[in-house]
Amino acid sequence: MILPSTGHPYLGRMLQHQSGAWAEPNTEHVFQLLFDVAAEGLVVVGLDGKIVLYNPRLSEMFGYGPHELDDQPIEILLPEAFRQIHARHRAGYNKHPVKRSMGIGMDLRGLRKDGTIFPLEIGLNHFELNGGRFVMGLVTDITERFLAEAEVLQSRQELEERVKQRTAELQTAEQNVRSALETERELHALKSRFVAMASHEFRTPLSTIMGSADLIDRYTAAGQDEKVSKHLARIRGKVREMTAMLNEFLSLERMEQGHVEPSPTEFDIVHLCIEMMEELRNMAKPGQTLNYDHRNGPSKVRLDKQILSNLLSNLVTNAIKYSPDGKPVHITSEVTSGRLRITVEDEGMGIPEEDQHHLFERFFRGSNATNIQGTGLGLNLVKRYLDLMGGTISFTSKPGNTRFSVDLPQIMKP
Repeated sequence: MILPSTGHPYLGRMLQHQSGAWAEPNTEHVFQLLFDVAAEGLVVVGLDGKIVLYNPRLSEMFGYGPHELDDQPIEILLPEAFRQIHARHRAGYNKHPVKRSMGIGMDLRGLRKDGTIFPLEIGLNHFELNGGRFVMGLVTDITERFLAEAEVLQSRQELEERVKQRTAELQTAEQNVRSALETERELHALKSRFVAMASHEFRTPLSTIMGSADLIDRYTAAGQDEKVSKHLARIRGKVREMTAMLNEFLSLERMEQGHVEPSPTEFDIVHLCIEMMEELRNMAKPGQTLNYDHRNGPSKVRLDKQILSNLLSNLVTNAIKYSPDGKPVHITSEVTSGRLRITVEDEGMGIPEEDQHHLFERFFRGSNATNIQGTGLGLNLVKRYLDLMGGTISFTSKPGNTRFSVDLPQIMKP
């Protein structure tokens, strides 16, 4: 039911509930009361942008006293950075006024008298009175909500950061564990190969030396000089083998400790290769020959002579060991465009294809070489020596032919 005196059904019902009967309300007084006690700020602005009416809550919200906002431009309630754009928005709204909200989903701010800035939301509506158009705003201070949302956002970001950090830590830990396990497996395999190799390779020459020494004693007593010479030669050969193995272990240890530093000097590569071949001929099998040829370029080089001698000795020794009786070993050298290239080629068993990518690993031996004495360190040391001198090594291999090629600067930089 709409009361004739008020034209407002909810106001009539409120007054009836208060008195128990219909009464003629003081409409102006009631609306003034509602305006004054509203929990939200209310402001009315004219087309010129000046404040014409506002309630106490708005003054309190922005920190102004009574009448301080009278006839002030509405932009006084906005931070300086927002005033110009707000004036343009206000002009646009006055041309096409509609009922709408401001600040929802936006970062809208208000400016208090003391200069503090706070977040707010504004609901807008317009009305006409006595031929004039006015805009009414319902202003809500959302500081507490803003702080709560900011706290939630910060908590979420911190949680996400902790999750990200923890995930990274777990990934790092997993990677470290995998790396440790892989290292452990490699060390275990390395140790197993070393123990197996050492127990076999050192036992065999020692047994031979002991047996030959015993026989020497017998043959000397019987006056059999030829047999004595034969066994002495075997002893010398086995001692050389053991010396070479021990030298490889000692060289590896020195390399691991970083105690090997190249010391380049000038020398003749032809003379070095000839001297090396003379030393190694005693290791050759029956019918084997060591052939050497310097094919091209000057023979003077400036490198670490001892390191170069060691690595070439390893390559030639391997060629002798892995070649059968009667098969030659070919060594060539050449100097071209400031580079020294040395090739060692044999006609032996070759390297199985599945073993070739492991060839320069420590203690690795090919699957077809288990009955041939060796430590599996020679080629690893060769590669390390070349790294020290700035050189490289390459090879090709098939049954009946294996070729290693070493490439080095003719003059090594100090």
